[in-house]
Amino acid sequence: MTTPVTPGPGLVSQIATGGNPVEVIPANPNGGFITNPATATETLFVNPVTEAELAAGGTTFGLAPGQTWTVIPGQTTATTVNAASSGHGFSVIYW
Repeated sequence: MTTPVTPGPGLVSQIATGGNPVEVIPANPNGGFITNPATATETLFVNPVTEAELAAGGTTFGLAPGQTWTVIPGQTTATTVNAASSGHGFSVIYW
């Protein structure tokens, strides 16, 4: 039998200040998705371990416009994102 879950929106859906990472999913999710919109003009950087940097490397990776990342079910750390521009929007849902 599958355990019931309720999908919900991420903690935030845009970068408040360019270059400053924001937490979008708390620790211990059951799964989810983060999408950089196809209409975006820049990379959205994601880090499921620590604060996302403005470049890919280590545990930070980039999502080009239109790409989606699947959240790791049961990860024990929060997920953060970062982008160069203030107001960069993205979609995030988790359960």
